[in-house]
Amino acid sequence: MPTATVRGIRLYYELHGDSGEPLVLVHGYTGDITDWRHQIPEFSRTHRLLVMDLRGHGRSEAPTDRSTYTIPEMASDVEQLVEQVGFDRYHLLGHSMGGGIVQEIALCSPQKLLSLILHDTSLKFAMTGDPVMENWRNTRMTLAEAGDMVAVAELPPPVPPPPHMPADRLEETKVRLSKMSADAFLGAWRGLESWEGTADRAARIAAPTLIIYGDLDAPMLIRGSSKLAQLIPNVRVEVIPETAHSPQWERPELFNRALRRHLEANAAPSP
Repeated sequence: MPTATVRGIRLYYELHGDSGEPLVLVHGYTGDITDWRHQIPEFSRTHRLLVMDLRGHGRSEAPTDRSTYTIPEMASDVEQLVEQVGFDRYHLLGHSMGGGIVQEIALCSPQKLLSLILHDTSLKFAMTGDPVMENWRNTRMTLAEAGDMVAVAELPPPVPPPPHMPADRLEETKVRLSKMSADAFLGAWRGLESWEGTADRAARIAAPTLIIYGDLDAPMLIRGSSKLAQLIPNVRVEVIPETAHSPQWERPELFNRALRRHLEANAAPSP
């Protein structure tokens, strides 16, 4: 398995594609490399892809110190892994929590980005105001504190699955969650909630940006995406119909088409 030690933590990663501009894909909370199963074969034909499991996710090492799962810490992990594999300038995509991570990179290292893609994400993560969602979150956190990640995975979600999500994928993600470290699950959630966000900084994002999300995603994420679209200067928005939080899995053909339009429109000029 290809792994790299980044800032003292062993991260699992994969490289796909032999030519073309680099494209880095960053998954979200409780996700892993399989989130990009429908993107890797499509975009490795034309780009050099880097995908990775973030700290505490998938096959990467899970530190027991829950305070280390912050958005800025994970942004530093991604930047250093990108440097280790030899990418200079690259397109950068982040999904959900990964969207927060890539916003930090876009603000800290704008010279490195060819473009930015913010996928079903927000400028701040705060699950408040919805008692049903808050109760579900609190129950999950209580079970995780007890170390019962199987029970966390088996807890029914508060909303029905989106219409185009394959049933076998739902089962696959349930099994994945049951195997996740409780320290990573709790630490990354706390990192999400404590992230300062980019409400006061998003206007400084210089990279050409695509904001893409499903029209059935959580209202707070749709509101966050809409606010980002108002703040970022050079931005375009694509809404994928009949999809929720993971249109790259729910309707991959539509998602891939929108992503390819963005990458082609923002390719670096030929020398």
